[in-house]
Amino acid sequence: MTITDTDGTDHIDSDDDDVDVEIDERPPFEWTWAKVIAVVVAVAFLAASATYLVTKRSTEAQPNAVDVGFLQDMIDHHDQAVTMAMNVIGRPSDPTTQSFAREVVIYQRWEIGVMDTLLASWGDARGDVNRTAMAWMGMPSPVGAMPGMQSAEAIQQLTTLSGKDLDKAFFTMMRDHHYGGVHMAIYAAEHAHTKQVRELAARIAQYQEIEANEYTQALKRLGLENS
Repeated sequence: MTITDTDGTDHIDSDDDDVDVEIDERPPFEWTWAKVIAVVVAVAFLAASATYLVTKRSTEAQPNAVDVGFLQDMIDHHDQAVTMAMNVIGRPSDPTTQSFAREVVIYQRWEIGVMDTLLASWGDARGDVNRTAMAWMGMPSPVGAMPGMQSAEAIQQLTTLSGKDLDKAFFTMMRDHHYGGVHMAIYAAEHAHTKQVRELAARIAQYQEIEANEYTQALKRLGLENS
């Protein structure tokens, strides 16, 4: 509390218990050689880190027309395969047919997610359904005319078939579809610019060829195709 004496002088009454006096006992900040060196080292480290990140990004392979075109086209290609398989699942047919149809849905949907993610990381998206596809490998065509693509009528017919008719239609159509995808994937594995697409395309080519051969074996086992 401030008290004014009769002579006009102000002073603080130290006996007032309500007054809290805070005293900053921290010493004033002083630059020392140790502190200067620490700051210089920290700034140098941050600068080096930033340079590394910029250099790393600039040296990473950038996607070319094959990378983007392949992913966009293969997404549509896979999407049709998933539709075909979904039209088969649950319909009367051999257990082998049902098993392969479920595999197509699971694995090709997963690969569609991978391809969507890669496109998004480059600021790209799925292609327009009315675009010209396959230009990236010198075979411009409508999306529906890509190698292995099936007609809308044939896909719809899968929903009307059952038994051995469904087995034969599914395995025959999906085998043709897979071989078309293999053709596309082999080219992308050889000509894509990014490691991610080359590796993905090589894996697609490898496994779809294996699965196509398995479809042939299933047709033969079911007596639906001659040896």
